[in-house]
Amino acid sequence: MPAPAPCERRAVGADAAHAWADAWAAADADALPLDPRQWTRRDVGAWAARRGARPERFPMNGKALCLMSGAMFAAREPACGAALHREFRRRLAKALALQQLLDALAAP
Repeated sequence: MPAPAPCERRAVGADAAHAWADAWAAADADALPLDPRQWTRRDVGAWAARRGARPERFPMNGKALCLMSGAMFAAREPACGAALHREFRRRLAKALALQQLLDALAAP
């Protein structure tokens, strides 16, 4: 069996990380801040409306959404609450992973 190819690790510069973050943010067609914790009430309403939910059921900012469980999403929107919760958690996980990466790159 052949030996595995050596893995070359290259340091990623801060400029490359910022370019990657910008590209990732641009990939989201809804133009909301990448980190849901930074969403305003208007951002939350727009996000919910684009996904078929009634924005008036979510009169809160992104930090408040972080405190909601899947059951709380489902209680507000029985038809699509579970899907909203999954997507919100996915977006939050992306933001946290990106923040962790940028913090690691900035560390001396």
